[in-house]
Amino acid sequence: MERVTNYFKNNRLLSGSLVLALISCLIGRFSADFIDYKVIFSLFGLMLLIQGFEQVGLLQYLAQKLLHFSKNSRQLVQLMILLSLIGSMFLTNDVAILTLLPIYLKLLSVLPKFKGRFLGSVLIIVAANLGSSFFPFGNPQNLYLYDYYHVPLPQFLTWMSLVLLVSLISLALLTLFVAKDSLTEINLENSPFERKETLLLSGLMIVMILVVLDVLPYQWVIPAVVALIVASYRWELFKHVDYGLLMTFVCFFIIVGNIGEAQFIKEFLQRLNGKQIYLAGLGLSQVISNVPAAFLIAPFTTNQQAVILGVNIGGLGTLLASLANLIGYNLFRIYYPKETKRFFGLFSAVNFGLLFFLGGLFYFFIH
Repeated sequence: MERVTNYFKNNRLLSGSLVLALISCLIGRFSADFIDYKVIFSLFGLMLLIQGFEQVGLLQYLAQKLLHFSKNSRQLVQLMILLSLIGSMFLTNDVAILTLLPIYLKLLSVLPKFKGRFLGSVLIIVAANLGSSFFPFGNPQNLYLYDYYHVPLPQFLTWMSLVLLVSLISLALLTLFVAKDSLTEINLENSPFERKETLLLSGLMIVMILVVLDVLPYQWVIPAVVALIVASYRWELFKHVDYGLLMTFVCFFIIVGNIGEAQFIKEFLQRLNGKQIYLAGLGLSQVISNVPAAFLIAPFTTNQQAVILGVNIGGLGTLLASLANLIGYNLFRIYYPKETKRFFGLFSAVNFGLLFFLGGLFYFFIH
């Protein structure tokens, strides 16, 4: 009992979401249909594979390579941000964060005096959110909105290319706050990795990416292929999955499901014009995340631009604004549990700063 109590004390995000989920069920109802099982299964599979890459030594190897190509700490952060921005365009923001942030956090273990670790971690998460907004398949809300509105691809890319350009400039300017400490004096021993297992895990990662992109069905591919293969040779990886994060997402989906059924919210959305719809996308994303916000708003307006820009820029801000934010926060908490308060403070400052800047700027583009 004491271990359970301490677990919930140390994982306040889970504790808070569990309490709110119970309250929402008392006010509304509980339905298993509220839960996005694809997200839960996909997160489980991805976390399982990332732990596998950690144990076979691949993360340490990649960290060494990144050090090799970086002359100073600022350049290192800039390289990671660029990888996150580009990677999220093709792999989705969740996959980009789950893949790149552990490499960066692993790298920090050999750079104990590195002053930019908080800002670097935050900017990697921000870059993944902003980069994923560029293509229709970069994140779940774009996949849904692109299909729902049948937006012409050139039109979609025109809207989002300006967001990408401003995001690149903003991120580049923010990296100037990272100190330019020399990395040339750091000598790392070559850390070999197990190539056969890495090849197997890489194959499974490709399978997971195809699942995320809806090419393969998650219902049987993740439990019957990914989990079964991992269990057959490294069953201990299951012990290292962050089940608290998975439970947090379950609670979160229950909360969002009850909010989405509130009649007064639907009536409110029907009365809004273009700019108001845009602001609603920004605001709702902060409390129910941008994916449910897209599902909630889209049926009540034909203003495609307002919804698409609103929910994509709305991924900035709170931890709840994007599910990728929650993933990034929990990864940082695992590696640096005693420094989460400082990380959260900087995360909030950077995200809300960018939210007000980008949100205000693109407000004038909405018709």
